[in-house]
This record gives sequence, structure tokens and C-alpha cells, in this order.
Amino acid sequence: MATYDGERKQWNGRERPSILNPEANIGQIVWNLLGRTPDNVIQIDADNDLYMTCAEMRLRIVRIGKNLRNMGCTRGDMVSLVCTNSENVVPVYIACLTIGMVVNPLAPVFNRNDLVHMMRQTQSRVIFCDEDNRATVELAALEAIVQKPLIFVMGESAGQAISVDKLLKHVKKEESSCPRYMGDSKKLLAVVLCSSGTTGLPKGVCLSHAHLIENDVFSDDVDAGPIFNFSALFWATGMFAMLTSLYNQRPRVITRKPFDADTLIDVIEKYHVEDVFTPPSYVASLVNHPRFADADFSSVKRWTMGGAIVSEDLRKKLADRLPRGVAKSLYGTSEIGIVTAADHPSEHGSVGTLVSNLAVKIVDDAGRRLGPTERGEIRLKYKHKILGYLDNEEATLDAFDDEDFFKSGDIGYFDHNGMLFVVDRIKDIIKYKNYQISPSDLEAVIEKIEGVQSVCVTGVPVEDRSSDLATAVIVKKEGSTLTEEEVIQQVNRQVSDFKQLRGGVYFVERLPTSAAGKVLRRAVKELVISRLSVQKK
Repeated sequence: MATYDGERKQWNGRERPSILNPEANIGQIVWNLLGRTPDNVIQIDADNDLYMTCAEMRLRIVRIGKNLRNMGCTRGDMVSLVCTNSENVVPVYIACLTIGMVVNPLAPVFNRNDLVHMMRQTQSRVIFCDEDNRATVELAALEAIVQKPLIFVMGESAGQAISVDKLLKHVKKEESSCPRYMGDSKKLLAVVLCSSGTTGLPKGVCLSHAHLIENDVFSDDVDAGPIFNFSALFWATGMFAMLTSLYNQRPRVITRKPFDADTLIDVIEKYHVEDVFTPPSYVASLVNHPRFADADFSSVKRWTMGGAIVSEDLRKKLADRLPRGVAKSLYGTSEIGIVTAADHPSEHGSVGTLVSNLAVKIVDDAGRRLGPTERGEIRLKYKHKILGYLDNEEATLDAFDDEDFFKSGDIGYFDHNGMLFVVDRIKDIIKYKNYQISPSDLEAVIEKIEGVQSVCVTGVPVEDRSSDLATAVIVKKEGSTLTEEEVIQQVNRQVSDFKQLRGGVYFVERLPTSAAGKVLRRAVKELVISRLSVQKK
């Protein structure tokens, strides 16, 4: 439970040393852990029903690392990983870290321009891709990278790409191989994550080995049942699912398929998944699916939602279908990692209490510290600070205040029990005249209207841009006859005058989302503005 320092107006997670050794590197730790339970299953490929043991995972890591080194790869070389969750992605990821290479996971659905943007920064020595995106990746690499990289494909060799199978060939002394110590893990760069691209081109977030070793993961239940999420390793949630599995010798179920409710239900039922992580948009689709009422979720102990605000109504609908588990929110950032504990009870509507070794303050617009129940920007200080944004000193300096707290850009507050509530993004707040409107407040009202499957509220600027008008974009349930007038009437009679839907209501077949299911508010706003411009013509 977070403790509150009233004199400093600061909340602190408990201080505790890591069970894993942060002086070592991730390669050393994973190699050691996999060797303890060689016969245990560590990965299940749901697409092919293939099981991989800890021994097999460790052997693949050793072979890939040694073969890369034999090809001239060395410590500090960058790796672009543009892959879905196929069977060799985790061995590749850990093998690269084991020999000191730096992994930059990229979304497998990135287009050429997105790939070029990050590859220009990393100048990657090696690229891993899928068969589906190989051609796009090759074109991006040609445009962005000065020195021709090695390109490997998760499949058959084609074009300029070599099959990853070449890296799985036998190497000398593989049975006696042991990862090397590479110096201070607090300064040893492990990964370059892409910051959220929902409000602009992503920046490269540089995290050390020690950061990823000591940061909390989804669960610390050792040798427990399977975990599952759809996220590729591009997403921090995908990376933390991988680390949860490896650090605790728990099977991780993977699939190359994008989200759909049938796949989610099938995976949980067949593999008796105990820990599930999804964005709330996936749950919103699930609870309206015909199989939801009768699906067998009895194996689930924790269903964690994150990446966006989770309404209490949605959480309760899911929780009511978990006979042995809980449904809760989780909060984190690319720069800090997991902020609130997934395996600790939380108050309804909150994202829980703080993880270990973390300090948080809430500040107003002037940077003054606020107390319990007072809303302001959430600022965070973790034991391990990020190693900066890649080649962007200005952004690195701007990300932290004069007390070295990270500016999250999120608005929230703590209650008197030390529970954190995240209200909105600062950039998402709708400003109507002198009032501020939280989109999530209106979304919570609209989600309860009969016939609404999902909703995103955004602000549309008036002509002189002096104010934003609250506007709802709604996906209706199949067969619903809900109208704009009905939505406006139901909302406006429940909210204050300044919160009313003056921008109107728009119905769409689907909301634009990222590959991990996060609703892209900027794209929603652009959609509304585009429709308005067409109407004016």
C-alpha cells in the first residue's frame, strides 16, 4: 500500500530490494532461471498448439546469440524487431540482450514512413521481420539505414531476408555456454521503446537492464498457470508479459492473430489462462459478444486492463463473469514501466496502489504539490531513471521537472487510502469557455445508454478556436436503433450545462485503434473534423 508523506505531499510505494539481481544483466538472469526448471513449459503457440520447454527456449537463445556474434554483431549494435508473437521472437529478443545488443521493438503493422522514422534514429545493424511485412521493412531499411543491415525473417528466406532458422543452427560448446557479465547494468542500454504515437511521431525511450530487472511485472506468482495478451513486443504490455513469464517460469500463450472475441475466449478456455491483460476496448467488444455469457473463465485469477480509462460499469460487467478472479485497472508509462500493482486489491474506479521503489506527487498547473483528493498532473520518480530519449536531449530535459520527477501528462488524484485514480490525459481535456471537461466522465455516462457498444468523446474546436465542443463518436450494438437525439437528451439531463454534447453525436462502424486496441483520440477528432468539413461543402 502506498504511504502518504503529509509534510512533503508525496506518496511512496514500499521500498524493497529486488529478488532478482539488478547488478547482473537480463541475459544472465534469464539463462539462470530457465536452467532451474528445464522440463517446464515456458511458451505455448496457440496458432499451432506447440509447446516450448525452458530447456528448448534456453538452447535457442544460446544459438541465436552465438550465431549473431559469429556474423559480426557486437555490444551496442541496434536491433529493429518488427514481428508478431511467433515462436522465435522471445528467443531472438533475449539472445540480442544477452550479447549486449539493444532491441528497438516496432509495431508489425507500421507502414513504411513509421518504420523509416525510427530506423533513421537507431541505424540498426540487424532487423527481424515477418513474412507479411518483409517487403515494407526492406524498403524502409533501404531508405533509412546508411550501412546495409542484416535482415532476418520469421519464415522462409525471401528477398534480402534470411530465414531465422539460420540462427538456430548448432554452435560449438553450446551446452557449456554461459552469458557474460557486461558491466554496470544501470548504465547498460537494453531496449529502446517507442513512446506513445497517438499524439505525434514516437520518441525512443531508452531503458537499462537494471530498470527492466527491478521494475514490477504483471504478477510475481512463481511457477503458476499461463498468462496471455495479444500485444506484440512493440507494446510495453507485450514486453512485461514476456518478462512475467521468464522471471517466474510461467507459460506465456502467444498468437499471431489480431484481437477478436472468439480467439480470446478460445485461448482462455483451452489453455486455462490465469492472468489476462487487455485494453478496455477489447473488453467492451467481449461483453457484447454472444459467447460472453456462457464462456468458461473459471481459470482466470486476474484480468487486468490498461492503456486507457476503464469505466466502473465495464469493469463490473467483466468481474461478474470471473468466478475465481478479479478484474482491475493497471497504470503505467513507457518511461517508468508499471506504476500500480496488478496483484494488489484496489478501490473501484482506481488503478490501484503504487509498486515498490516509486514516488509520486500530484501537482497543479503551477507545479505546486497537492494533497489527497486534489486533481492535478501525476508526476513519477522511479528508482531507475530512463537513460533518456534516443538522440533527443531537449525532449529528455523537458520530460522531467526540477525535482527529477517524470511529467506523465496524465491527470489524477489519490484518495485517503493511497489509491490512485487516473482521470484523463492533459492533452485530451476539452476546454469549453473557462471550463474543463474530462472525456472519460462523459464516456462513463454514454456507455450506460442502451444500444451503445463503445464510445470516444473528443473536443471539436469552434471556428475561432476559442473553445472546444464536446462531441461523442459511438459504435452501436448490432440491431440498435439509437439516434443522435436520444443520446444527447440522455446525456444532457445527467451532466452540468458546460459538459453537454454541443458538438453532437456521430455513429461509426468502428473506432480507430492502435494495434494493441487503444482508441486513437487524435484520429477520432480528425474523423469528426473531416465530416464537418464535408457537411459545410
